[in-house]
Amino acid sequence: MKLIPLLKLACLSALILLPFSLHAQETAEKAREMTTNLEKIEALIDKTVKELKEAVDQLNRISTESDKPRDAFEDFTDQLKDYKDVQATLANRIDHFRSVADARFADWEKDLAKMQGDLKGISQTRMDKAKKEYTDMDKKVRTIGAKLTKAVDKLQEVQTYFTTELNAASIQAADKVTAAAKKSADEVTQALQEMKADYKQLRNDTSENTSKSKE
Repeated sequence: MKLIPLLKLACLSALILLPFSLHAQETAEKAREMTTNLEKIEALIDKTVKELKEAVDQLNRISTESDKPRDAFEDFTDQLKDYKDVQATLANRIDHFRSVADARFADWEKDLAKMQGDLKGISQTRMDKAKKEYTDMDKKVRTIGAKLTKAVDKLQEVQTYFTTELNAASIQAADKVTAAAKKSADEVTQALQEMKADYKQLRNDTSENTSKSKE
């Protein structure tokens, strides 16, 4: 007969703990989603750099093969499209990550409100550090985004120019403009690599699993 009250007590305890368990699961899921998005951004940055470098390589071919530049120009046109596509995918992923990060930090702040003592102070310090890293990084990302747009515009301008006239004389006449476009692309490549390092640092500071790979 004493078993029934014990069962009732167990059921009541489970009901009381259920909201806390669900919240913990949701928080863990948001943390994992943040990590997954950071990993995807890093991979897309690598792909963006690769496509941009290949576009510049094809642009260089137009000059070196100026006696018969048609094949190089068509390859440049195709490669520029591939670069623009992957850049758009990267931009969309970064926009999505912003909402994921905001949700993660909002959850973190809610959990802090339930804590007290030394652990609250430790968690608060870690959250402040992560938020500052994210905020500073996002400012840099927006600046780099403007550079990306500028580089694409310059490369597109070159592509349009050669669409209108493609021969040795037109290639030589555009030498300074194409050189400026390539320089802009090189600056973007460097900025993207720095951006990846920032995203990786944020991932290492907020993820359950810390990357041990060296680049």
